Amino acid sequence: MPSTDSLNRSALNPPGNGWTSQRTAWLIFGPPAFMVAVRWLLQLVDDRQNTVPALPLVPVSTTAGTLDLLWPLALALAVLVAAGLVIYRLGWRRVMPVIGGAWLLLWLLGSGALLQRHLNRQGLVLQGMTAAAPAPVQARVVSVRFKPASLRSLGGTELVLQVGGLDIPNRLLLDDAGAAALKPGDTLALQLVPGRFGGLFVTGWQAAPAVSPLMKTP
Repeated sequence: MPSTDSLNRSALNPPGNGWTSQRTAWLIFGPPAFMVAVRWLLQLVDDRQNTVPALPLVPVSTTAGTLDLLWPLALALAVLVAAGLVIYRLGWRRVMPVIGGAWLLLWLLGSGALLQRHLNRQGLVLQGMTAAAPAPVQARVVSVRFKPASLRSLGGTELVLQVGGLDIPNRLLLDDAGAAALKPGDTLALQLVPGRFGGLFVTGWQAAPAVSPLMKTP
């Protein structure tokens, strides 16, 4: 005869529910681990290439007022409040599958964004070195500041440039010792190549005047 304690434990943990905690753990930690693996593999591919990576030219965001700075925080707060109300009305068990699906979709979209960013710049350096490469574009240095290394980048010299043909200033991060000597007002010649899906990338730069595109190597 089974003891009373055994019966109580069986009632609290039915045989069919033994997989629930394991599935929850996989759902919580599996998607982030997958995204880390994707990022590691893409970084491994970049490290195996013997070419200087194409550097993104990022437009400088402009804000019209305090509201433009606060709306992302307000939106996040509204989403949290709405999620709390839904959980309160429907119950945690009914909402949990939706939250789990949203969590999984979030990390899958992040992994897809990493892959898209990697493919967007693949082969751009070789494209910029061909004979058919476009002529260098003149750019004026607006500001210069040192950016320390972080988990997202190796750091270097961040330039704000006014590029010819572009309406708004753009940021360019150079991991090059020669870039530290640049100062506001200097003129650069940039070798620009469009990405496969969008955006502009710098495959070479030098201090103007530039006669032909020269590649800077770290």
